[in-house]
Amino acid sequence: MQIVFKTLTLENFKNHKSVTVNFGDVTYIQGRNGAGKSSIGDAISWVLFGTDISGSKLDPRPIDSGEGTESKVELLVSIAGKDVLFGRTQKKTAKYFINEVPKKATEFNEFLENQFDKNLFLSLFNPGHFFTQHWQDQRNQLLHYVSEPLNKEVLAELSQIDRERLEEPLKKHSLDDLEKLHREKVRSSDKTYERAAERAVTLEEQMSKQSNKIDNVEHFKKEVELLHKKRTEIDEENEKVQKIIIERNRLEGQIDNLTSQVANQKALVQGIKEESIKELCSTCGQPLDEPSIQKVKEDRVKRFNKEVAKGKDLVRKVNELKAKLTDYPEPAEINRAELNEIEDKLMQLQMAIRDSEQSANLESDHKEAMEKKEALRKELVTSKAIVDAIKEFKSKRSELMVSKVDDLFMTISVKLYETLKNGEERATFEIEMDGKPYSKLSTAEKIKAGLELIEVLSKQSEVIAPTFVDNAESILNFTAPAGQLIVARVKDEDLNIKYVEGNK
Repeated sequence: MQIVFKTLTLENFKNHKSVTVNFGDVTYIQGRNGAGKSSIGDAISWVLFGTDISGSKLDPRPIDSGEGTESKVELLVSIAGKDVLFGRTQKKTAKYFINEVPKKATEFNEFLENQFDKNLFLSLFNPGHFFTQHWQDQRNQLLHYVSEPLNKEVLAELSQIDRERLEEPLKKHSLDDLEKLHREKVRSSDKTYERAAERAVTLEEQMSKQSNKIDNVEHFKKEVELLHKKRTEIDEENEKVQKIIIERNRLEGQIDNLTSQVANQKALVQGIKEESIKELCSTCGQPLDEPSIQKVKEDRVKRFNKEVAKGKDLVRKVNELKAKLTDYPEPAEINRAELNEIEDKLMQLQMAIRDSEQSANLESDHKEAMEKKEALRKELVTSKAIVDAIKEFKSKRSELMVSKVDDLFMTISVKLYETLKNGEERATFEIEMDGKPYSKLSTAEKIKAGLELIEVLSKQSEVIAPTFVDNAESILNFTAPAGQLIVARVKDEDLNIKYVEGNK
């Protein structure tokens, strides 16, 4: 797209009362300092954007004007072959016109935005505007028209090892996501690896302190089994002895009880036998008759016989129990000593087996800890290697990007990145000419740098716009841009404006 200025009309604009400028391929504006040469450039940016040529806010009124003075600027422009007349006036507030039709500010601005980008236009129009922006805006504006190298182009510049590390992962993740992923893995794996290494050392120390390690655990387990069997046999034998003792004690208790009853029964029988016959009635005290005395005697015999029979029954029972007692011979004493010996041996063996199993567990845990440690180490090394490969990728991409940008220019170079102390790369932006930063250049050098930048921006954006070169007296010769050229020079004469066609 090409933008061509045709006519500019000023009324009460800064130090111009009334001026009309007709533009050609080259338009020369000459005059003394203060004649209003720069104001013509400002008028163009003001009618379009309300700013001066550098993009700053501008008061268009003449210095010596009263409050009722109205400033007016009209600019006839051809945009992609179509003429548009832009107008702006300002007394207290601004008024906007497109093709002489009044417009609201939003309508006016929206129309302009649909025609061309403000920042690009000012950068093409004013060789110094680009450098007035913040470095990030400069960087973004230039790189907007320069595509980054493709991943495959960058990978081709890497070593085979780094290329193999990144090629497949970059098919699944963006470079930034891949870096975040593996930086997080490095962070988490580093801590996990440290803990795993500490555990492995702890287990090694525990293994070195294990003094009762048993190699032949199965042999001792068999010995324990035999001792358990032996203890069971002794327990069974002792149980039989205990049953005999209990039964003998029961029988002997019964015998003692019955023997006591027999003694009591003997005493009772002896008492009955020695009883005297009472011949007086126990109730009335009268002498008993013969039949009554006989009855008393018979009753005593009856009781005597009964108690004797009872005594004989008790003796019989005692004899039966004594006979039964012979079925339970006096048992040997319960074997406590052997049991205690077995228990001691079992305890020793079980402790030894436990120590051995603990030792075996320690070995297993240590092996597992070492395997985990090694796996984490490999993961950590892999992630660190990928992070390093990403650094190299970014560095190569930066080199390619810088080379790509530098190839656009003839005399200037562009610094796009800087390397930090930790080796990381950070975006920056600085234009240099002959190794000097833009801020250190002379006025002529700054104009040349600006014109070369305009040529690149115009070519990359495919937008051709007029360029206003102020203070051109400071530069003897320069390469003219692709669009119209407006040259303002200080010359000891009144303001003089002329244009030529086809001669830059």
